[in-house]
Order: sequence, then structure tokens, then C-alpha cells
Amino acid sequence: MAALQKIRSKGGLLIGAIGLALFAFIAEEFFRAIETSSNISKQQVGKVYGETLSVQDYQQMVEDMSNLYKIQKAMQGQGNTLTDQENEQIREQVWEDFVSSTIIAREAGKAGLCVTDADVQQALKEGTAQSLRPMAAIFGGQDGRFNVEALKDFLKNFDQQIAAAQQQGAGEYVEQMQQIRQAWTYTEKQLRKELLQGKFYALVSVCNISNPVSAKYQFEARNENATAEVVALPYSDIDDSRVTIEDADLKAAYDARKEIFRTMGKTVDARILDVEVRASAADRAALQKEVAAAQQALASTDDAAAVVAASKSVFAYSNVPMTKKAFERMNDVASALDSMAVGEVKTAYYNAADNTISTFKLISKIQAPDSVLIRQIWAPAADAAASKTLADSIATALDGGAAFKQLAEKYQQPGDSLWLTSAQMEGAGIPEDQAKIIRTYNTLAAGGRQVVETAQGSVVVEVLDRKAMTTKYNVAVVKCPLEFSKETYNSELNKLNVFLSKNRTLDELEKNAGKAGYIVRPANTANSSTLNLYALIGGSAAKDATRWIFDEAKDGEISKLYECGPHNDHLLVVGVAASYKKGYLPWDDASVKEYLTQLVRQQKKGELMMQKAAGVKSTADARKIEGAVADTLNNVNLFSYPSLTQIGMSEPRLAGAVAKTAVGKTTMPVQGAGAVYVAKVLNKNKGSETFDAAREMRAASQQNFRNIYAQNFYGPGTPILVNAIRMKSANVEDNRYKF
Repeated sequence: MAALQKIRSKGGLLIGAIGLALFAFIAEEFFRAIETSSNISKQQVGKVYGETLSVQDYQQMVEDMSNLYKIQKAMQGQGNTLTDQENEQIREQVWEDFVSSTIIAREAGKAGLCVTDADVQQALKEGTAQSLRPMAAIFGGQDGRFNVEALKDFLKNFDQQIAAAQQQGAGEYVEQMQQIRQAWTYTEKQLRKELLQGKFYALVSVCNISNPVSAKYQFEARNENATAEVVALPYSDIDDSRVTIEDADLKAAYDARKEIFRTMGKTVDARILDVEVRASAADRAALQKEVAAAQQALASTDDAAAVVAASKSVFAYSNVPMTKKAFERMNDVASALDSMAVGEVKTAYYNAADNTISTFKLISKIQAPDSVLIRQIWAPAADAAASKTLADSIATALDGGAAFKQLAEKYQQPGDSLWLTSAQMEGAGIPEDQAKIIRTYNTLAAGGRQVVETAQGSVVVEVLDRKAMTTKYNVAVVKCPLEFSKETYNSELNKLNVFLSKNRTLDELEKNAGKAGYIVRPANTANSSTLNLYALIGGSAAKDATRWIFDEAKDGEISKLYECGPHNDHLLVVGVAASYKKGYLPWDDASVKEYLTQLVRQQKKGELMMQKAAGVKSTADARKIEGAVADTLNNVNLFSYPSLTQIGMSEPRLAGAVAKTAVGKTTMPVQGAGAVYVAKVLNKNKGSETFDAAREMRAASQQNFRNIYAQNFYGPGTPILVNAIRMKSANVEDNRYKF
């Protein structure tokens, strides 16, 4: 009882302790939730209408599209690797596709639009969809169009072919098959997006209607063309000093055009000091010596593969005769082949186009088919000797009249024939086993059969047909990039560090850069979507610089020195002159103010010139004004954009004035974009076209739709309708710069 009494006497304290414990527990869970939410948000590449794109999904989409690009390049004989520029283009394309497809899916959903399996099957049957074109090179018919039956055969036999190839140890073939399968999975997703987009725009198109009165007016305006004598009074004749521009003028112009200054996310006026490290004279002399040694080795040995492999060449040797197209990315090599004799070695030389020092040897030159129709059977066995024995027995059976397809199926392989083009049989660094088979394709006569031994086993090859004989070249190329040495790099690094130690602010950097031989480039009104140092310069450190600009930098600050570039060949320093939050750029931002100043200056010059032309009543009067220029314009109608060569600007206002002026009459002075114009209409001719109200209304509706679909005031890549939604209501967040 005493214990209970003691507890009762301390009840308040006990309740307080329990309350604190509960509060601590709740607070812990609250902060844990915040931390979890923060971690999730840090893994988001972006967001559209609240729908997030995670890093993992974004990377998978980039990988899928990259895989498709690699297959396309390989089919065109350009290898299967992507350049830094191509990788960046893919990243940009994936993002834009996510934004536009998310917006369209949302808008289409409001109208009840969807893509059914039947829609997909019909599109596959027709084979004309844009998204199917890349796959047409693999699953294409004789007309080059996508063939759904070829796709079905591939998917049906996929597991069987993979298993057979794995049994034969054909790892490269397995990898290619898996790449194609992955590419198709991606293509199918893109096809559904394309079909939904088509339905969405089809709906939008039927919402654009015309009427008979408007159609009649547009027809007459378009069908009546005028010839006019035009005199122009150029604004360029008015000195800038005669124009006074007040802040009020700029603000008024800003308010009238405010929407074009809308920003997406944080925007900055950045400054970029980028030093590209280049090879020195000593570096060049050293590489010239190495390539000259390779030149001598090519001339004195038949083992071209060993010489190329031992060099720093960027083009690995393939012991395969190839067309000139295989060397098209090395124009210096391709352009010299026809003038060289077999066995000749080119003297080591510098090529400025790709900054390399090169030499190459023409080993052989033959006439070979550009396309071959082949079929083949691999002989699966425990070792090379057993495979050769089996292949010989297969060939003997074929000689005796056995059916090729039945024998192929016996060894779990497709027995169908396949057309191969030169582009599919060419490239750098083709393995010798594969090269041996390709050489057989090139040299075996139509109807011929041969057993080819390789390290992976033997294969029975048949060439059924050959087309388009062309010249092919076996060339060993030693092409070495001229790169800077470690000493050269350290010299540039030390020089820049000394400069930065004396110039620690952005003002000092901009003021003194020129004296030290550096250039500071402005990047005004840049946001996370437009300022992409990774694409501009390359290297992971360039991304670090971008993150610093948008996440850490304060106005007036400069960054540390970043060592970056695709080959660690750039020294980068960035700064932020000013920054703005999401919304609208202010009227007095440097780039906005410059744009508005030019606009207002042109308007005020137009007003001054209109005052000068106040008493002008004819083209003769206008010609008397100093600086006037004249020309005769033909085929001017209401919808044209006439332009005088001397002015160089399209003038729709002039077109309108001429269209409404009678023959023999003169327009009033017209204030255009680049000049004040006075025009005398000499004659008007009506075209031979007859008015068809239904056709004209249909054409007007289609034109309205094309304007909505094709025009884009916000930049290239996406139609104006989607971008208008994107800017106004999609709440797009772009965090790609973080990754």
C-alpha cells in the first residue's frame, strides 16, 4: 500500500515522463519519415504532374534506347559503341519523351482515350509506325518495311535459338539475340506511346473547324496576288544616340511579353571559364616518332594485326575486306584508297580533322558482293576436332541431297536463308573466327558450300546468291589521337591555379581573365535544363560543377577548379552572377534587359521614321528621303511574308497593306520590323483556282492543327501544344543535373 501511495503522490511526474517518452517516440518516427521522404526525393530525376521518374527507371530507359541505337549503328557497319555526344542526346531524348508522353497520357485520359491490344496488333500488321522503323532493319521484308511475321518467328524461336547457341559456346551470338529482344521490348512500349499520341492529336485536329465565310475570305486573300513598287526607309539609318530609352519603356515592353520570360525551376546568370588542355609541340613530336615506327613495321611484316594492336590506334584491325563506307568516319583514309597500290604504306601524317597522326597499309583489294544470301549450320561437338568431323558429315549429307532445313532443325538451328549486306559484315576489331566466316561469304560463289573451321567449332556455310559486286579493301589502319602529356597538363594546371590565387571573386575573374589569356563566357538565364556542362564539356566533374551552380552557389561566388572533360582534358571554373527562383525572369535581368532594349529601340526608331514619312503620299515622295531603298515585289498576298533584299526582314504588315490597297493606289506609310514602307500596287492577278468551300474549310482546319502541332515558341523538339501545357500546368521538375 505504501508503494501505491508513493506512486499516487508522484502521478504528475509519471504522466509527464510517459508523455515525454511518447513525444520522443513520435518525433523519432516523424524525423525518420522526413529522412525517408528526403532520400526518395533525392533519387528522383524529375516530376511531371506529380508523377515521378526515379533514377533507376531513367537509367533503364536510357539503357534501352542506347541498346537500340547500338543495334542500328552495328547494322550500318559503324560499330556498336556510342560517342559522348550520342549518349547525351539519348539522355535528353529520354527525358523529353517522358515529359511529353506523361502530358499526353494525362490529357488523353481526360477524353477517355486509350490504346488497346487490337490497336497494337493492327499497327504491327501495317508496319508503318515511326517507332517501328529502327526494327525494320532486323524484322524487315523485301520492301524494307517492318514485317510482323519476321518478329513472330524471332519471338517463337528465341528460347530455342538461345539454348542452341549456348550449347555451342557462341556467347557473342547469345548477346546479340538478347540485345534484339531487349530492343523489341522497348520498341513495343514506344509504339503504344506513339499510338496514344496519334489518337490525342487526331482528336485535337477535329476540334479545329472553319466556316464558309472565313474560308471564302482566306481563299480570296490567298488567290489574289499583287505586284507592288515598294520604297523602304530603313531604321538602320537612324543613329542609336537619337533614341532615348527609359526604364518605363522597358517595363511596358516586358509586361506585354511577360510569358516568354517564364522560367522552369531555378535560373541563373552563370559564368564559365573553360581551359581545354592541348598537346604541346613536344607531345606531337613524340607521337610522330611512334607512328613512324608503326609505319616501318607495317612495311616490313605481314602481321598487320600485331602492329595495329601494339599501337595506340583507335581503329582496331579486322582481317576482312570492307567497302569504303566502313572507313567513312576516317575520310583521310577512305579518300586515299583508290590511289594506293596493294602493299603500299602511307607515310605518317597529321590529320587536323580528327587531330590524329596516322599511317595505314592497303593489304589487298578485291571485287566482292555488296549483299549475299547465306545459310549455315554450326556443328555442335565436345571439341574442335569432333566439330570438324561432324561438319564434314553434314556437308557430305547435303552433297547427297539431304534437305538443309531438316538437318538444321536436327541440330536445333534455324535453316532459313538470310540476306547480309556489307554494312552488317564490316567494322573495327572483328574477331578472327568471325572474320574467317565473312571472308568465305565474300569469296564463295553463288551455289557454293564450304566447311569453315573456327576456334569455337566448325560451320557449314552456303552462299545461295550474290548481288552488286563492289570494290572492297583490306586495310590496316594505325590512327592515334594527338594527346597532351602529363607534363603539359600539369603546366596548364599550375598556370590556372596561380591565376585563381590572385583572383578570388567573380568580378576579379571577369576583369582579369583576358590579361592572363583566358576567356570567361556568359551563360545568362540558364536553368537546370539548358545549362548542361556535362554535354558541353564532359566528365563527371562537369556534373559536379552544375550541381554546385544550382544547389550551393551564392550570387557573386566562383567555384573551385574542376578537372573534367571526356579525356580529363578540361580545367573548369564557374561562377554565378545572379540567380532567380521559379516564376518569371525580372525585367532588369541582363539578358532580358538586352532583349527589351533592342526591341524598344527598334520601335522608337520606327516612330521617328514614321514622323519623317508623315508627308509622304507616293513612292516618288518616299524616294526623295535620304537613305531610301526601292524594289519591286511580286506575288504579294495577305498570307505572304514579303521582304526587301536591302532590309532582310519578313514584313507581314506590308503584305496586309498591299492586299487591301487597290491597283494604282499607294499605301499609307507602314511601320514594319526593319523599316517604314510605302508601296504602290501596280497590278493584281487572281489565280486559276476555283473556290470549293468544303475543301477550303478542310484545308484551313488542317493548317490550324499544323500550327498547333508543329510550331514551338519554347524551343525545338516538342510541339507547341504540349509545351504550352508543360509551361503552364504540368509542374515539371527537372533534376537531371544531379545525376
